Amino acid sequence: MSHISFYPGPSRVNAKVTEYFYDAYMEGILSENHRSAAFMKLFKKTKKLLKQKLDVPEDYEIIFTSSATECWEIIAQSLTAKASFHVYNGAFGNKWCEYAGKLGIETHAASFDIEDSIPIKLLAVPDEADVVCVTQNETSNGTQVSDVELTILRRQFADRLIAVDATSSMAATTLPFKMGDVWFASVQKGFGLPSGMGVMILSPAAVAKAEQLNENDHYNSLLFSIANSRKDQTPYTPNILGIYLLYRLMEDRRPIEEINRKVKNRFLDWMDFLDKFDSWTPLVENESVRSTTVIPLKAAPSVIKELLEKASDAGFTLGSGYGEWKEDTIRIANFPSIKKKEIQSLRFFLKKNFD
Repeated sequence: MSHISFYPGPSRVNAKVTEYFYDAYMEGILSENHRSAAFMKLFKKTKKLLKQKLDVPEDYEIIFTSSATECWEIIAQSLTAKASFHVYNGAFGNKWCEYAGKLGIETHAASFDIEDSIPIKLLAVPDEADVVCVTQNETSNGTQVSDVELTILRRQFADRLIAVDATSSMAATTLPFKMGDVWFASVQKGFGLPSGMGVMILSPAAVAKAEQLNENDHYNSLLFSIANSRKDQTPYTPNILGIYLLYRLMEDRRPIEEINRKVKNRFLDWMDFLDKFDSWTPLVENESVRSTTVIPLKAAPSVIKELLEKASDAGFTLGSGYGEWKEDTIRIANFPSIKKKEIQSLRFFLKKNFD
């Protein structure tokens, strides 16, 4: 039996992906090389549509990577002279910090509670830190950093680059791109595409920093990628299918303001529905910091185990807990590609088995 995925990444792919796959094959784009006119035309159109549909500033650059994790690597290699500062409240923000350290970067960090906003005025960012790294939507615990927080962070550290991991929000919610210099995400969540590609969005300040550091020692050095992107090419053989799927998705997608409204309304409906149950409670009590795309519920480990098993037997894939919340939480994805009828089916299952 085919399962309906509410897993928070990789999550449900867009319903039109099968059509896009077929068209990619029939059009012959999958057999083109990445220096061909056909590919360069596709690359150019995809970047243009991303800017239009996601409301990305016109003077920002876009490159494609293999994943959001590769973006961590690029930031450490090409935008960090000595040190980076990481502020986080969950597992993925912590992993980013740890990975930068493994690449030889001097890392400094400040963690905060999942019920709190970022304590921006208390952040002791050392002078040598080139980049302030923020996880805008923490998949492990279902929290998100607000636009207001990012605006204050931008003002507080106007002389540093602000790098934002938006993996669980890009293409699902509106993002204040002007408040950050590096934005990145994998495509298997808000975009609703198969995993295997990342999108990296760069401000003029980020490009200038890359030019200043002039790092050219890696196959994915940022300067090399930017130079190729400006020619509508990539520095290495890309995921052409992934780029084509992204192009077709953006071509069909409504503007991000409409997508954001849909996601937020669904989130509010979800919370209203879930609050009626006694079997669980929201992991995050503070409504102002809750993610609208990842909904975590907390319960006794025995209830979590029963819920995951029964859901699987009924044809639903839910997200298990992650990190320190592994045993006593589940996570429900609320990404745009999930269908209304699938949400209704999951709610019927929950009401039947746990009400």
